[in-house]
Amino acid sequence: MSLAPLSATAAEITHFRTFGFVRLRGAHDDVLTTVTEAFEDVLSRPAQDRSGDSVSCVAERSDVLQEVLLADHRCPRLARQLLGTDVVQAGGDGVRGEAAAGWHRDGDHRALRLLRIVQYLDPQHGPTGALRIIPGTHRRGGSWDTFAAEMDDPLRLLGMDPIDVPAFTVTSSPGDLVAFDPHCYHASFGAGAGRRITTTYASAPESDEARRELSGHLLAARPGPRESGGLPALT
Repeated sequence: MSLAPLSATAAEITHFRTFGFVRLRGAHDDVLTTVTEAFEDVLSRPAQDRSGDSVSCVAERSDVLQEVLLADHRCPRLARQLLGTDVVQAGGDGVRGEAAAGWHRDGDHRALRLLRIVQYLDPQHGPTGALRIIPGTHRRGGSWDTFAAEMDDPLRLLGMDPIDVPAFTVTSSPGDLVAFDPHCYHASFGAGAGRRITTTYASAPESDEARRELSGHLLAARPGPRESGGLPALT
């Protein structure tokens, strides 16, 4: 399979760094059928470490998905552009159908920077569980870091239902890619039977704190035992 490099424009990179997310329209239009068939093949196989219709490390389980997603000129290249650093792969999964999720951040990393690249294989809109993000909340050390209680219980503390919290709804079509920093406050409501593939990358750690946080993230995110201190190679 001959695939062109994945790439973000200067405007898309600025959008990501400003707001914490970016939607790359049509980035996977040319491989949509291939990716969908490979996804369904992986989820049809028995796996000891699967949970319902969720499979961890889904791309590693398919030669096709490895080539489309994990080859250096594909998602790793895009991650390097958006984060502006070398990156390491830091997990991923495949999901068919997903429950609604209230407002949250993934982890409380102070030094580690993560990026999730998501391809939804079904159209995503507000009522069907589309990702909702509060723009700018990926920034560390900002005023949003003091609002954890309000985001945990917006009905009691803000007087509004969680679905009414002001946010950007990231609608998408199946050929789009959505990249976001999971330190952003994000949620989804009205989730249905949609399918998605996620790959996660981390900026190459430059401090002891970042290395500790990356080790902790990998231990939590990946199935099976992992040797202490072992970090994946740079991509």
